[in-house]
Amino acid sequence: MTLDRSTSLVEFEDAPPCVPNSPYQYLSQESTWLSLACHAELPRAIVEGIRVLNAGTGPSVRIDFLHAAAVRMQMWNGDAPDGHALVPLGLQKNCLYEVKNSSWIPVLARESVRKDASRLRHFVCAFRIHVYEVAADQLRWQVFDDPPPIALSRLNGPPPVWR
Repeated sequence: MTLDRSTSLVEFEDAPPCVPNSPYQYLSQESTWLSLACHAELPRAIVEGIRVLNAGTGPSVRIDFLHAAAVRMQMWNGDAPDGHALVPLGLQKNCLYEVKNSSWIPVLARESVRKDASRLRHFVCAFRIHVYEVAADQLRWQVFDDPPPIALSRLNGPPPVWR
């Protein structure tokens, strides 16, 4: 990915924070609907001592991407100050971002990934050891008391707001 002066990284500051030391992220895609679930760090989930994390513990946040056209994942060391092209823009682990003026979206448009690629937005979910990048129209998130794999299958609750 090439960065120019107009490219910027905008954090979704109101997104539920991910658990900093969790190595568990789960990705699911059905047609153009893509979802990513991970452990959520919520005040009610904090207990005295060490919090044990595994595939069977919650709570979780599920991030849904509407009309996803492309996804890519890269391993990286979120504890190091380099290792990903977006680090110069301020990429930090355990954050959800949108890349404004992304060079990836015009590439997808040229490759005819989708008829109306001009509506695509570049989203980034950065974790401690992985960075997921998704080209989609919109995203939303929802918190569940369930572990991440179960959160991927949940469709109940009030409809979250698309952003």
